[in-house]
Amino acid sequence: MKTVTIQLKDETYDQLKEITELENLINRHRDKNRNDDYKLEEFIVGCIKEKIEQIKQFDMVNPFSEGDRQPVIKNRFKEIAKNKNIYIKDIADQLKMKPPNISKIFNNISQPRLELFIKIWMVLGCPPLHKCIYVDEESL
Repeated sequence: MKTVTIQLKDETYDQLKEITELENLINRHRDKNRNDDYKLEEFIVGCIKEKIEQIKQFDMVNPFSEGDRQPVIKNRFKEIAKNKNIYIKDIADQLKMKPPNISKIFNNISQPRLELFIKIWMVLGCPPLHKCIYVDEESL
């Protein structure tokens, strides 16, 4: 077993101590015969173990964690705009951008930063997000 020493601000220590005491109180309320109490260190270790379990669960369902390659996320803006008869020039005008820049995004040559993604999404009428993006399976 390894030992780790951590330093906490007084405020953080006091909060952890208060939470630990509350947890002990709840446990005694659930079981009147219970006379054991968590120590602060045990509570912290328990929190860390719980966080590790959450991360493991995420890895099991995370579509991006397969293989060594980084996934490529692409958009379907071009298809959505076409279905709504919205032209790249109209979108570019609304966003005060040049049509070639919008074209690069619509053809997945480049991907917009989040702020621009949201603006394009709004111009397209806020379609369901799961219809706007996808993971390029060929990139995995």
